[in-house]
Amino acid sequence: MSRVPAMGSERLLLVLAGCFFVFHHAPSLAGNAGDWIDLATPFAVVAATAAVLCSLPTARAATVLALIGGLLYVDGHGIHLAANSIGHETLSGDAKSVTHFWDETFGHIEWHLGWMTLIAAIALAEAYSQETRTWRPRSYPIAVATAALLGFTLFTGTVEGGTWWLELAAAVVFLVWTLRAPRPLLVTCAGAFALAAALIGVWAIWHGGVPQFSQLGWL
Repeated sequence: MSRVPAMGSERLLLVLAGCFFVFHHAPSLAGNAGDWIDLATPFAVVAATAAVLCSLPTARAATVLALIGGLLYVDGHGIHLAANSIGHETLSGDAKSVTHFWDETFGHIEWHLGWMTLIAAIALAEAYSQETRTWRPRSYPIAVATAALLGFTLFTGTVEGGTWWLELAAAVVFLVWTLRAPRPLLVTCAGAFALAAALIGVWAIWHGGVPQFSQLGWL
């Protein structure tokens, strides 16, 4: 049985979406203080994810998936943060290419794969709940706000991170999963991935590709 009322899970998912929104955007907008703010990112995200999972039935498969997602998220974020911080210094030649690889390529892929795995772990945990026999959320405003915050963050994060292709693949997985077994949190998460995919499509049509915001001088 769920440890808190099912409505609590939806509210906690909104809190998690808010954590993603704040901590995946604030460092880019804070200038030199961004790296210090980014130190708090994994703590906030992992704590919020744990809160959502604790509100749902304990399931070994979901716990294992959450552990994998958490490890990928924390390790990938740490690699990104370290390489990004070093990259702020004046580098050239091999040093520049090495920091670019660990930050923009490996770090982003591992970090964002962990991000999406954490969301999948929450949806998997929900599958074991006896209180989610309908796809309808208990609060449409909360569901819409969650999908909007999470979807927009997935869009901006994966476009700037160069992992938009990973978001599109995840969107397909979540869509198929939702069509096979719709549940409130799963539908909300799938809506977020679908929104991000739609925004990526608009961005690609607008620019004739998927450039990063920083490449256009937006950041």
